[in-house]
Amino acid sequence: MTTKKQTILELGPMDAAIILRADGTLEAALPELDMESLPENIVTSAALMFALQSPKMYDLIHENFIQECATMDLDSANDD
Repeated sequence: MTTKKQTILELGPMDAAIILRADGTLEAALPELDMESLPENIVTSAALMFALQSPKMYDLIHENFIQECATMDLDSANDD
């Protein structure tokens, strides 16, 4: 049996959040702003939402992530 866990996050007036649900759906919380005052975090969040909803962009992000992970030297990261 799987226990359902609910998490409550508090967002500030200029915060943005993207939720990736297990069923593949997306949910976003973005503040309403005029076009002249868009902070970088809001632009980045909107770009990520666009990319995640575009199969071509999603595949490019996924492929690049896999390539970057493959080139990381994870063994040396634990050598302190």
